[in-house]
Amino acid sequence: MKKGIGVTLSALLFPLLLTAQTKTHELTLSKAVEFAIENNKQLQVSRKDIDLYKQKVRESVSQGLPQVNGKLDYSTNFGYKMNFGGNAIQMKDQSNVGVTVSQLIFSGQWILGVQTSRIAEKIANQQVDITELDIRENVCNTYYTILVSERLQGIVRQNMDNMEEIYKHTQNMYDAGTVELTDVDQIRINVGQLKNSLLALERTIEVSYNLLRLQLGLQAEDGVKLTESLEYFLGQEDYVKLSVKQFEINNNAEFQLMQTQEELSKKMVGLQRWTYAPTITGSYGYNYKILKPAFDMSPKHSASLTMNIPIFSGLQRKSLLEQAKIELEQTSLNKSLLEDQLNVNERQYKYELKNATENYLLQKENIEVAKRVLANAQRKYEFGAMSSLDLTQANNNYLEAENNYTNACLTLLQAETQLERLYNEISY
Repeated sequence: MKKGIGVTLSALLFPLLLTAQTKTHELTLSKAVEFAIENNKQLQVSRKDIDLYKQKVRESVSQGLPQVNGKLDYSTNFGYKMNFGGNAIQMKDQSNVGVTVSQLIFSGQWILGVQTSRIAEKIANQQVDITELDIRENVCNTYYTILVSERLQGIVRQNMDNMEEIYKHTQNMYDAGTVELTDVDQIRINVGQLKNSLLALERTIEVSYNLLRLQLGLQAEDGVKLTESLEYFLGQEDYVKLSVKQFEINNNAEFQLMQTQEELSKKMVGLQRWTYAPTITGSYGYNYKILKPAFDMSPKHSASLTMNIPIFSGLQRKSLLEQAKIELEQTSLNKSLLEDQLNVNERQYKYELKNATENYLLQKENIEVAKRVLANAQRKYEFGAMSSLDLTQANNNYLEAENNYTNACLTLLQAETQLERLYNEISY
């Protein structure tokens, strides 16, 4: 009896356990972007570069800090005796403990090296910013794609339900002998095409949701629900503000990175110039004799000051300096080229935004016309004043208008996001 109760409870609790394991994330676009910034694995890898370069900065700085080394040694001659004019002197075992402190006093290369490593860390931070921008843009575009696909899915489903009612009505008319079999077949074919379109849309939406899960860093089984509508984003009318916005190139993330790379190239030239300068180091040593011979002249304390002066390196230093200068010139040219490209992109993106806006407004009007035409065609068909072929054509025209409007919405929102990314102002 008890065993039977246990099985029953397990059967009741099993669906609840499954529900608890899968979590549904209800996301606004802002929340989706924020979640991706925190959990996207590609971005997490990029952030590790920042940690890596922080350690490289510490490595560069540490080369100019005091270096302390300890030493402990022991040596034996296994009781060896030295003979001096008939006198034998036994050599004692020796043991020393000591410490040596060395300090880099002056090195232009070290100073420039620390500055260079800090610039490299700055570049790593800027590359993370660019990766973050890419993720913001991708999440926005995927979010918009899902919204427009679900809108079109709803339109097709509603239209299919409507055409199924017309199909039933046509079948009844055929049974009554008022229409031909070809009319029934025509409507049935149209319903079948709508079912196929609906299945294709469902697969497209699922693929888009999977892409969004990947961008958000979610598991494949995690549920995702979008809580904002397509009409909400279109109602913001950001395309109006962006069309008159001025481009500040210094705010562009790629241009900022190129400026830092140019700064790094300048430091590399300076680093190679400092290879001609001397390097000064100092050291201090303390040595304590644990076991020592009877006659010991070695001091406990010692200090030294060393200046290394580069004289001739077979023109290697000159070659490295010239290479650094050439790389600086290349970086400066790439910076100028990027500036030209960004200015061209800004004009092109505004042109695309203008076209997308005009097409969106046009397709919005076309939908209203197509709706009226379809409603009129359905009334005529019900009264026998229109053939099934004409009704199917009117229905196809309506669906094409809805599809064109949906594509226009997506193109407009993507054009906005594209321009916002150029301005480094993706607000979501």
